[in-house]
Amino acid sequence: MKKKINKLTYEKSGVSIKNADKLIGNISKKTQKTHPNVLAGIGGFSSLYALDIKKYKNPVIVCGTDGVGTKLKLASKLKEHRYIGQDLLAMCVNDVITSGATPLFFLDYLATSKVDIKLHTQVLKGIKKACESINIPLIGGETAEMPGMYNKDDYDLAGFCVGVVDKKNIINKSKVKKGNILIGFESSGFHSNGFSLINKLIENKSISLRQKFKSTNLGKALIKPTKLYVDIFELLRNKININGAAHITGGGLTENIPRVIPEKYTTYMDKSMLEIPDLFKLIQEKAMLDKKEMLKTFNCGIGMVLIINKGDINTFTKIFSKTKYKPKIIGYIGNRNNNKNIVYE
Repeated sequence: MKKKINKLTYEKSGVSIKNADKLIGNISKKTQKTHPNVLAGIGGFSSLYALDIKKYKNPVIVCGTDGVGTKLKLASKLKEHRYIGQDLLAMCVNDVITSGATPLFFLDYLATSKVDIKLHTQVLKGIKKACESINIPLIGGETAEMPGMYNKDDYDLAGFCVGVVDKKNIINKSKVKKGNILIGFESSGFHSNGFSLINKLIENKSISLRQKFKSTNLGKALIKPTKLYVDIFELLRNKININGAAHITGGGLTENIPRVIPEKYTTYMDKSMLEIPDLFKLIQEKAMLDKKEMLKTFNCGIGMVLIINKGDINTFTKIFSKTKYKPKIIGYIGNRNNNKNIVYE
């Protein structure tokens, strides 16, 4: 009697190349008109982008990579995956622009136990839509199906942004001087930081995603995507000098602002201009954190900080008076105060 052979295929191991191809097809076939600088995009072994060197005398490539972190757990709990793509893009792009760079293109990496065509198409469409909102191409990416590495419906994301800046226009801490002022731009909420703490509050039943919060519920308030700040830099380009820029992520204002300040100076923050928004106050109360801990953990309502010359404030105010933004002066740069990087007064 002939022995039966139990063939073990890649698909039987839990990996479906067919589903992965279909997922990529769902994105690539609906891509907008090809960006003129993209020579090869989604679908190949690599992506090609032609840099317009006529724009830059001394072009410097600026790169950034990040993920969404445990906000993905919140998205899964809410079954709301439309906005995670913007979170991913923003966490990378908002870092790159702090150097004065113009974002050129974006790539993503999605890892999961098993490709879910409907779910993961929604995620990738969210990334693509966010890219289109700031006019950069989603030039490529990778989808990794890894059974046994992730639980059934879990997935993880990473993003990669590449930008360019002329060497003379690089924003770095050497440009920050005594007397410069700090301008804060509103966040849209927690952005993509602090969700390990928030998820723990949900697990402890200290908060409920269904509980009422203002005109909506807490879940919808928490899932709001990270704000993109690209247009702020574009509005100011060639109009006033940006001496420093800090993207306020994990570590809050307390940890992120000193990263762009020379050691010989101290940042003096105006506490009266740092009123913690109600959404943050709710988490503060439930986690029993004091204001100092809040400012060192969350963005507390300020997602981007620019440092400019005091003499440019009138021009700055005029530029933003006609926009949706409501920036405010939150501090200034002064002489070193002992060993303190930042002082709240």
